[in-house]
Amino acid sequence: MLTVNSLGKFQLTDGNVVVNEDDLRSIMLSKLLMYILLYRDKTLTTEDIATAIWQDEEIDNPAGALKNLMYRLRKNLAKYFGNQDFILTNRGSYRWNTDVEVNLDIEQFEKLINEAKQENVYERAILMYEQAIAIYQGDFMTKLTDMHWILTLNTYYHSLYLTCVKALSELYLKMERYEEMERICTDALKLENADEQLYCYQIEARMHCGKINLAFDSYDEARIIMEKELGIRKTTILNKVYEELMAISKGGVSYNISEVKKDIEEENPSGVFLCGYPIFKEIYHLEVRKSTRSDSPENLVLLTLEPKKEDTKEVAEFRIKQAMNGLEETICECLRVGDVAAKYSDSQFILLLPTCTKDLAMLVANRIVSKMYEKNSKYKKVNVKINIEEVSQDGNLVD
Repeated sequence: MLTVNSLGKFQLTDGNVVVNEDDLRSIMLSKLLMYILLYRDKTLTTEDIATAIWQDEEIDNPAGALKNLMYRLRKNLAKYFGNQDFILTNRGSYRWNTDVEVNLDIEQFEKLINEAKQENVYERAILMYEQAIAIYQGDFMTKLTDMHWILTLNTYYHSLYLTCVKALSELYLKMERYEEMERICTDALKLENADEQLYCYQIEARMHCGKINLAFDSYDEARIIMEKELGIRKTTILNKVYEELMAISKGGVSYNISEVKKDIEEENPSGVFLCGYPIFKEIYHLEVRKSTRSDSPENLVLLTLEPKKEDTKEVAEFRIKQAMNGLEETICECLRVGDVAAKYSDSQFILLLPTCTKDLAMLVANRIVSKMYEKNSKYKKVNVKINIEEVSQDGNLVD
């Protein structure tokens, strides 16, 4: 039997020899092997495989290139696991040899979670969820997420892991196993730091363990993330645990203004203020009100990522998603303290540039686009449309 780990690390073992991703010495071999393992119960055509591992790259002779790559893969597998036929060849197609049994971690991971959902006995369900979490050593094939099919599975198993952690947290809560609840939530937040429910479970666990200061730390971190990523100041769920925290720690005590100021002040503010769109709107409304007492110009900049005409819908969505990450990083690098930015849609960022003329705003926008393209040549596969409008003192946009 060949055991394959793909969560957190890519590793193969037959029980005697362990082969890591680095041992294959080729990202392309990793892509090819993972694709064949995922579809090991199917016969795969040359076209199927070439499309999967090269995506939209132009290959002069895909059948020949795949033949050479397949030869290298077979040679590597034979080097570590002996001369057996792991991959069978037919005319114009390949398939995994079903005589070679494979234990793939993602399949076992999903099986345990599905069984736990059906289990009515708490202790048995807890054990299954714990086993599933133990398998999840990290996200699926993180070095290969430039592939559409890898990214889709990466997202799916990441979501399934979070579902597992929350289900187990709920059972721990019922069984009053708070230390274990805190541990799994803390681990999960290292992989997903923008999940409000995880923070709530972590805060509740820390409160029950008497770790009040740590619970407040969790709340503060959650609040910042919610505002930045989702533009939400305080949701019903987070507000509920916050009120519990306040009741435990502050109660009816009054505080002086210095203590209040210390509680709300921001340490070492630097760079652009990146927030969610609802917060952006409130800041915009405040800036419009302030502008009635100032002649300083302010401009809104809308940056829109647009696909190339020849891209399919799937390719366009993939490229825009990747480029949006690069655009966010570049905005944070280029803008100043006092500037405000927010994600407006899946393909747009909106910027508010105080004390900035329209001409200067255009220079700033062009600099952001240029630096984004410099960051990664793949981002050049999307177009960036720039719209700039000056904000009048009555709050309306003017040409």
